[in-house]
Amino acid sequence: MGADFSQTPEASVGDFFDRVSEDYDQSIRKAIPPYREMLDALLGYCFLGVEKPLRILELGCGTGNLSVLLRALFPNARLTLVDLSPDMLKLAAVKLGAESEQLQLLQGGFMEVSFQPESFDLVISSMALHHLRDAEKPVLYERIFQWLKPGGLFRCADEVLGVPESVHLENMRRWEIWARQNGATEADIQLWSDHAEQYDHYAPLQAHFQWLTTSGFQDVEAYWRNLMWTVFGASRPIEP
Repeated sequence: MGADFSQTPEASVGDFFDRVSEDYDQSIRKAIPPYREMLDALLGYCFLGVEKPLRILELGCGTGNLSVLLRALFPNARLTLVDLSPDMLKLAAVKLGAESEQLQLLQGGFMEVSFQPESFDLVISSMALHHLRDAEKPVLYERIFQWLKPGGLFRCADEVLGVPESVHLENMRRWEIWARQNGATEADIQLWSDHAEQYDHYAPLQAHFQWLTTSGFQDVEAYWRNLMWTVFGASRPIEP
């Protein structure tokens, strides 16, 4: 690590992922042992017609791992992918085919991008929202609510803070053991531990639920959890 970042925290996250982009796919699967199980759970609770011409927004697409699965599940959907890292977006474009009319790639932060109200049937995110500070998360949820069509879904896979602190510390201890068993080296563990200390802002699941409810969402629920990794979501009510 050792880099001296003078930019905003969000921009610095993008710089980090630019540096690790080439090795990201291999590294993330070592760092998160239930990675594919988590993504399967995330997609399994997207209750939308798979053949419909949906509009889907993915916040924090990374190298396109979830994006590829979304395209396979919803072949007629138009995907809008957002990420801070230009290098990550380039890799996602290779996987998905950037020339497709059903694909839009946007480089930028979640608090910077803007969309018309009621533009999307589904807003989805994987391992990205914890890079926002807690003061920004409820603001983003309000934005997502406006971007969704009535009846639209929000689905998220992310790391949440265990409470009390003893639960969080035990989750981290178990993660290190599990990651080593999954092939992570000491350098891998140090990389992601340093990343977490510098860039990550975990919030308790209950806080996410409160922010979503306050923003107007209904059906707020957690669908899957393993240590700190959690899949949760909500829906925008259908207006009378």
